[in-house]
Amino acid sequence: MFEELYEPLPDPARYWNRLGIDRCGLSPDREGLDRIVYAHQCAIPFENLDACDYRTPISLGIGDLFEKIVLGRRGGYCFELNALFTALLADAGFAVAPCFARSLKDRGYIQPVAHRGTIVAVGEERVFCDVGYGGPMPACALPLEDGAEISSCGQTFRIERMESPWWRILYCGRASSDGAAASGSSAEPKREPVLAFMDAVQHEVDFVALSLYCSTHPNSIFTQQRMINRRTGEGSVSVTADRFVRTGRGVKEQRIIGSEDEFHALLEQHFGIVAPRKARWITTAQ
Repeated sequence: MFEELYEPLPDPARYWNRLGIDRCGLSPDREGLDRIVYAHQCAIPFENLDACDYRTPISLGIGDLFEKIVLGRRGGYCFELNALFTALLADAGFAVAPCFARSLKDRGYIQPVAHRGTIVAVGEERVFCDVGYGGPMPACALPLEDGAEISSCGQTFRIERMESPWWRILYCGRASSDGAAASGSSAEPKREPVLAFMDAVQHEVDFVALSLYCSTHPNSIFTQQRMINRRTGEGSVSVTADRFVRTGRGVKEQRIIGSEDEFHALLEQHFGIVAPRKARWITTAQ
């Protein structure tokens, strides 16, 4: 009944090509894993168009995900991107397993466990990585080491152990030239909770019901507004509802998207996605 969730990748070479990585020159170590995470976040956007715009059923079958994301050059949300990512890591020789997670972004309430993360064993070390979170998220793997801080692509993150089996990730802000979190004063930099995850192995089938809720229920944030995000070499580009934001080199550009034509031009230019148009444009701008 759920065999399609466990199928191998139809054509791994096409996937590696989508990421711009030479599989032959990649080793299954921490350096290789960090290369994959960064390349994935840059090449394949996080996006929820199927759930929000098109109300299209989302399949988690590996063949369907490969068709959509690799061949169709789309993106996806956590249950899609991290599922395909897991299959790719297995092809690269990593020992990998999915895990339950929840967003810690402050919405005035505790958010449900409605996210999928990835735990990878690299030699004697176990690390967490994620290519399906809307951001912020490290552009590399995070070691499961209480109090560890990692700086990558100008951002610093901290990982902390909570009550077993939970861990949490905090965003510590932009990194200074010496790798420490930058701060405008001598005070400790503000740490923003981002994500909590369980250090407990789950199975592919465990995410089917969660994905169904996230992609169809009217209370799900994924059905309520567009969310698109991609890392760039200089920062990131994103669309949230009808607001476009681009950051890089200390500069932040943002504007309200005024039409469906403008949205699709941005979608193709900044995210490489050519998608069908909705019947009408709905703006949330006041």
